Amino acid sequence: MAGAPFVSNVVAGAELAASLEPDIVVFDGSGAAIPPIDVDARILVAHDVVSGLNPYRVLISDVVLTMHDEVARDVRALGKPAIRFGMRLRPVESLDGERIALFTTGNVPFGHLDDVAFVSRNLSDRVALAEDLRNADADTYVVELKAAAIDMVAEAALERGVRVVFADNEVVPLPGEPDLAELFRGLAPSAVRA
Repeated sequence: MAGAPFVSNVVAGAELAASLEPDIVVFDGSGAAIPPIDVDARILVAHDVVSGLNPYRVLISDVVLTMHDEVARDVRALGKPAIRFGMRLRPVESLDGERIALFTTGNVPFGHLDDVAFVSRNLSDRVALAEDLRNADADTYVVELKAAAIDMVAEAALERGVRVVFADNEVVPLPGEPDLAELFRGLAPSAVRA
């Protein structure tokens, strides 16, 4: 009930990772699951910390990252540090001088990108995305890499001879919040390098 999975291959994965002698290993829980392994630090990414067993998850974490002011307030009320963050789109390749069509699943900030000629926020809606693709005119399609209809964008780009550049969502601390790289170094000072 507290997040321990009924069946898990995490221990076998940890043994394999340890055999490679890495500087650091990151274990990722999913939803309510907490990896069944002893770790040096726990970082919780949370959208709700008051319902169900979420207060327990906060209490066993070293720090909580959230996009919501009210969640940060609730975490601090439980006596744990909270850092508010935002997301911004980060293309994995240079886009210098190219007119781009941007395809995302939502309202991800992209003001830092130059020459955005077209934006579709319908990557998770195949019907609406098909209409958007008919109207997209650009040198490069920048596609947010998520479990969505990136196949449709890639196929349309291939048909038109348009370059495809994937983009991930970069986590950035909000103004006044601590630097995340410094936070992570503090949690694992002997392992994390700049």
